[in-house]
Amino acid sequence: EYSEGESLFYIISPRDVVVAKERDQDDHIDWLLEKKKYEEALMAAEISQKTIKKHKILDIGLAYINHLVEKGEFDLAARKCQKILGKNTELWEFEVYKFKEIGQLKAISRYLPRRDPVLKPLIYEMVLHEFLESDYEGFSTLIKEWPGDLYNNTIIVQAVVDHLKKDPQNRTLLRTLAELYTYDQRYGKALEIYLTLRHKDVFQLIHKHNLFSSIRDKIVLLMDFDSEKAVDMLLDNEDKISIDRVVEELENRPELQHVYLHKLFKRDHHKGQRYHEKQISLYAEYDRPNLLPFLRDSTHCPLEKALEICQQRNFVEETVYLLSRMGNSRSALKMIMEELQDVDKAIEFAKEQDDGELWEDLILYSIDKPPFITGLLNNIGTHVDPILLIHRIKEGMEIPNLRDSLVKILQDYNLQILLREGCKKILVADSLSLLKKMHRTQMKGVLVDEENICESCLSPILPSDASKSFNVVVFHCRHMFHKECLPVSNTVSSVQFCNICSAKHRGPGSAILEMKK
Repeated sequence: EYSEGESLFYIISPRDVVVAKERDQDDHIDWLLEKKKYEEALMAAEISQKTIKKHKILDIGLAYINHLVEKGEFDLAARKCQKILGKNTELWEFEVYKFKEIGQLKAISRYLPRRDPVLKPLIYEMVLHEFLESDYEGFSTLIKEWPGDLYNNTIIVQAVVDHLKKDPQNRTLLRTLAELYTYDQRYGKALEIYLTLRHKDVFQLIHKHNLFSSIRDKIVLLMDFDSEKAVDMLLDNEDKISIDRVVEELENRPELQHVYLHKLFKRDHHKGQRYHEKQISLYAEYDRPNLLPFLRDSTHCPLEKALEICQQRNFVEETVYLLSRMGNSRSALKMIMEELQDVDKAIEFAKEQDDGELWEDLILYSIDKPPFITGLLNNIGTHVDPILLIHRIKEGMEIPNLRDSLVKILQDYNLQILLREGCKKILVADSLSLLKKMHRTQMKGVLVDEENICESCLSPILPSDASKSFNVVVFHCRHMFHKECLPVSNTVSSVQFCNICSAKHRGPGSAILEMKK
């Protein structure tokens, strides 16, 4: 029989009465829980949360967590806590203590809430202490990931300090302690640790928190760590750490002092001028390739001191430059020829100085050295007449590549002739063009009106009565005269010249127009 109102079925037999009813979602969840299929039970409860009456999602979830813990799947159990416990801080704290009892705080540490909700500081400190006792790297990772306001920073700092007493060189703990100091705004202590560790973030820390007052006595450490970054930072902040202070701090480390002063000189040739004398020795000792460019660019280093240092160290190229700069070009040339034995450099030096006496000295020195003669023949054609050199060559002397040198001289000579002819053509064409332009200009009319005056009698150039006849002479220089005011020329030529321009030696201006009426 079927009871429609109650959705019940009655099955009657001689011995039993069986009552059957339709299974609902609660029955299904009961069956899943009985079979320990907690994940499916949780999913079914979430789907039918409005229709189930016997079960609660939270209870099923907690049962699921307990089941996973019993099975030893601690990481999965901890991960499920995020979804099941949600924002319930009491349940979170209960589960953390449960994980602590079974020695699995590390498993749940990755999933602890950090914002909304936030647990009691003690919970986070407990986890950090657990890592500090057994896993320094994990401890460091949590310090980086967790906001500093989740726990009592002072307690954690003290715990780290205590561990460092046992292992003072542990880089992981030192780096983590520096991060804790940074969060606690104890930047000076953090900076000391970063410098000790040579940590890449040390310069970022200095800039971010303006710690320039804290590094005044740590410049050597910064330079030892990364001299390039340190120098750039110091030069960019001269107003906070003066050049004099930096040089003073680096006094006992001349190689670092050189790096700083060299970069300063590259930025500005005049800012560190008081140290240019010191830099001569520093370049000579640590950076000879840049000594000669320094001597060329500096206008403040004492030349006598530089010459003394270069001569002591037998720096020939630098000595040659200093001698020439001090006006002793002949000694400089002699050093090139005797010390360097470099005819090309000697010729280049003579070209730079452009002094006939130097060329004479060079020829005299080279006249008994065939290789030098070859070099001279190849290079002096445009500066000295090669005949002067060829006439001095002794008869019978063997000169390497003489034929090629003579051919080159002839070619250079032909090239000069061609250049001169080309220049002459250009000059003639330009002169003709300018002459035509001047002629066209002089052929143009000149305005003469009532405002113009006679340069001789200073009266108006045009008569007030236009009916009267008049005779006016206008020169190319624009000076105007009445015809009768001009002196009579004594020369045979009829060409007249402006008296004013002739008197001032500006060149005579011939008459360009004679007006008559």
